[in-house]
Amino acid sequence: MLAKVIGRQDLEVDTARDGAEAIERINGDGYDVILLDLMMPRVDGFAVLDHIRRTSPDKLRRTIVATAVPEAEIWRQLETPVYRVHTKPFDIATLKTDIDECIAGSQGVVS
Repeated sequence: MLAKVIGRQDLEVDTARDGAEAIERINGDGYDVILLDLMMPRVDGFAVLDHIRRTSPDKLRRTIVATAVPEAEIWRQLETPVYRVHTKPFDIATLKTDIDECIAGSQGVVS
């Protein structure tokens, strides 16, 4: 659902079916922003965040977590902060603003 909403905002969107596929995709570069759900099949979002932290910690500055997990629980489990956390129900306008700001801040970032 978020991919469709964000895609309508004139942004190119790529999706992964589960956390394992997400890890494969983000191992390369080319993403200005990583919008990550924590509840995914096979490999959950916390494992994806841990992978990013261990392999490319600079990408955490370009990661927005969008999830139904309570925000306090997310911050308790994060060892390294992400750009933003959005919990359900999402305010699409705020999420879009954060994506735009994250993209603007990522210009010139080299992984």
